[in-house]
Parts: sequence; structure tokens; C-alpha cells
Amino acid sequence: MFTTIRAVAVGVSVAAAAFSVGPVQAQTVDPLQMKLCDGRGGVPDDVQISACTRIIKSGRSDAAGLNIAYFYRGLTYAQTGRCRLAIPDFTAAIRYDPKDPDAYWSRHACKQELGDTAGAAADKKAAKAIDPKIEDQWTQ
Repeated sequence: MFTTIRAVAVGVSVAAAAFSVGPVQAQTVDPLQMKLCDGRGGVPDDVQISACTRIIKSGRSDAAGLNIAYFYRGLTYAQTGRCRLAIPDFTAAIRYDPKDPDAYWSRHACKQELGDTAGAAADKKAAKAIDPKIEDQWTQ
């Protein structure tokens, strides 16, 4: 499920970065760390995870920055077969932006992979309620 997500995620990261970089975030989040975290840096997975973790632990991020950092760290965990680590990150991303369909969709995919069919179905439904075209975006 997560084998084709990296290409989709880069598209999401560009949209997320364009949406979330405002005056507050520009002053609080290190732009280099955000670039490494959201996948635009073209770096190895461990570097991406470390950059996201630095943003999360910095205490200088607003809700939009934390949503992005948790989402991309979770996505990298999922892409590398670590859904048990990804699910808490997707849950945190949702906490910082309850209307983030990509976080619900990604958590759905991990829950499905781990055999939690009821949880996966609930997250899929939540993602589609926010963005009815979400499935098309993630299954291209």
C-alpha cells in the first residue's frame, strides 16, 4: 500500500507547505528542517525522520507545523514498514489538524495493514467525509 505513496506525498508536501507557511510558522520552524522533514529535501528516510523529530521536539512549532512534522514522520515510518510507529504520528497529526484527510487516509492504510479492519474503515470514512476524492489521490 505504501509503495507508491512517496510520489503522492511529495505533491501533498508542496500543497501543505504552500498552505501552512505563514508569518508565524516562518518565524518558528527552521525552513531547512521543514524541507528535510516533508520530503522535498530528497534525503534518506532516517534523515527525514530526524528532521521531523527535531521540529516536534523544538517547542517552536505552531499547530500547522506540528501537523506537517507528525504526518511526514508517520508517512516515512509507514513507507519503511513501521506502521506501529506511524499510527501514533498520524493520530498526532489529526490532533493538530482534525480536517487533514491525508492523515486519516494514511492511518487507515496502516490500520488495514495491521489487521484493524474496523479502525481502518472508520478512518477511511473520516477521510472521505473531508475530501471525497481522497482515495483517487492516494491510489494513482
